[in-house]
Amino acid sequence: MNTPPRTAELVVIGGGIVGAATAFYAARAGIRPVLIEARPALCTLTTPVSTGAYRLQFSTEEELRLVEESVALFQDFTDVTGQSRYDAGIRAQGYLWLTTSPERAAAQRDLVERQHEWGVTDIELLPGDEVRRRFPYVAPEVEQARYRAADGFIDTRSVTMGLAAASGATIVTVMCDTGMKYLSKKEF
Repeated sequence: MNTPPRTAELVVIGGGIVGAATAFYAARAGIRPVLIEARPALCTLTTPVSTGAYRLQFSTEEELRLVEESVALFQDFTDVTGQSRYDAGIRAQGYLWLTTSPERAAAQRDLVERQHEWGVTDIELLPGDEVRRRFPYVAPEVEQARYRAADGFIDTRSVTMGLAAASGATIVTVMCDTGMKYLSKKEF
C-alpha cells in the first residue's frame, strides 16, 4: 500500500500487547482491524520492558476469571492463534506471597480456601519453616506463604507479535520522521 486504508471496520491505536490482543480478538469476532502504532515497529515501548508476569492467585473470583482466559491463551498459544512463528515463551517459575503477621496469615488461609473453591487447587499454603526449606533466602520473620508453581512469566514481545500476526490486521507504523509504513500479514 502507498496510503493507509480510507476506511476500516475497527482502528486499534497502539501496537503493544493490549493493541495486538484487541486486534486478535476483534478478528476472531469477524471484524477486520487496522492496527496503528506511532513508533517504527510494534512492541517497542512499554510492552517489551514489562515483567510479563502472570498468576492465578487473586483476591476475588471475578479477577481470577478474567485472567484465566489469558493464561489459557499463553499455554496453548500457537494452537489458539493458528500461527507457529511466535511462541508465548512461558517460564513457570512460581509466585510466592509471604506474610509476617499472624493476622495476615489467617486472612491468607481464608483466601487460599476460597481460591481452592474457585477451582485453583494447586495453590499451596506453606508454614514458615516449609517456606524457608524450599526458599532458603526467605527471612525468619515470615510466618506463612501461599505459592503456585504454575504461575510465571511470558515473552511479551513474542506474544504481541503472535497476536498481531494472527489478527490478520493491516499494520500501520511510523518510520522515524519520514512518514508511515504499511505492513501486510505476510510481512511480519
